[in-house]
Amino acid sequence: MKGLMARDMIAMGKNRVFLVVMLALCLFYTFSDMYVTGVMLMPMLFSTVCGNMVRNDLSAPIRRTLFTLPFSRREYAGEKYLVSIVPACVLAVVLQMVSAVVHRQSITQSGMIAACAVLLTVLTVSVELPVTIIFRDRVQIARVCILAVVFALVALAVSLDMGTDGLFAIITSAPAWALYGIGALLGAVALAVSVMVSLRALRTANCKRRARP
Repeated sequence: MKGLMARDMIAMGKNRVFLVVMLALCLFYTFSDMYVTGVMLMPMLFSTVCGNMVRNDLSAPIRRTLFTLPFSRREYAGEKYLVSIVPACVLAVVLQMVSAVVHRQSITQSGMIAACAVLLTVLTVSVELPVTIIFRDRVQIARVCILAVVFALVALAVSLDMGTDGLFAIITSAPAWALYGIGALLGAVALAVSVMVSLRALRTANCKRRARP
């Protein structure tokens, strides 16, 4: 798994243009009045980079050799989920910490925004990875499905940033323990289902590869 992580980190580092644009957008959102949208949107976009790497891994020429290396499907899937979720969630927390200082947010509000950003990131990855694997040979279908999910979650993120009348204000009026509990349960269930679907799709992909002459 360490080898896979090192490989993906190197691949991410090669996306210099994307990373520069991400940094510029992070700075813009952090110091603007749309900081809540930025904290939720940027990690989601960052996590989609791993989807592109999975898509490349499962392209026919690479797939034939990649899965002959000494790692299991479970290790491959686990590494992709870690690389997709952990850096994006760290980005969400860092952005929110900076935004909290700049905009003088309360600890309660800051924690809730960070939790929502983490949840949206987990939901994005939970949909993106299995869809990418299932439609590995039909890239356009995968992109349409992923974009539809991302746009839906972006719309939700924007609605969270609509002031005192927005969804965020309604959510924060509920007990904190209930919100964190529901969010954690939703994220865990989505992630568990996603991992099972991804493993099954990887197994199918490997079987098809072996069946071909």
